[in-house]
Amino acid sequence: MIIDPKHGSSIVAMDAKHAKWIQIIEEIKVVGSEHLLGHSGIDAAERALKILPEYARIHFAGETECIAKQDYPALEADRKQHHELVTEISTLLSQIRTHASLSAPLKLSLLLTVRLLENIMQDDGKYAQFILGKSVLPNPAEGA
Repeated sequence: MIIDPKHGSSIVAMDAKHAKWIQIIEEIKVVGSEHLLGHSGIDAAERALKILPEYARIHFAGETECIAKQDYPALEADRKQHHELVTEISTLLSQIRTHASLSAPLKLSLLLTVRLLENIMQDDGKYAQFILGKSVLPNPAEGA
């Protein structure tokens, strides 16, 4: 899958990993879009979630390692956000597997569509700019 330039970071390795996220998001949206609040939505979400938790763990661990090597100033905030996303994914996975909530597939779709794309376009975008030498992080000396 080729990443849409609007989601791109200009860092090829990062964009390739984000393309996988976008592929997972699209698969969940396509398979369950018409039945997100019913049993077929749960089945579709469960199929997609077979790969999601492991990919999330691998993706975030690799990203955190890369960020740490670059002495990224927002490393801890990024780690916290990744932990929160993995927790949300795990909670929804549990709800889907136990059929505890028929709205869990809809929540999963929204989480992936909003939170993960937001992470890619905003937070990872800042990281990419930092790597590329165009940091947009506030400079404490400038009073920002």
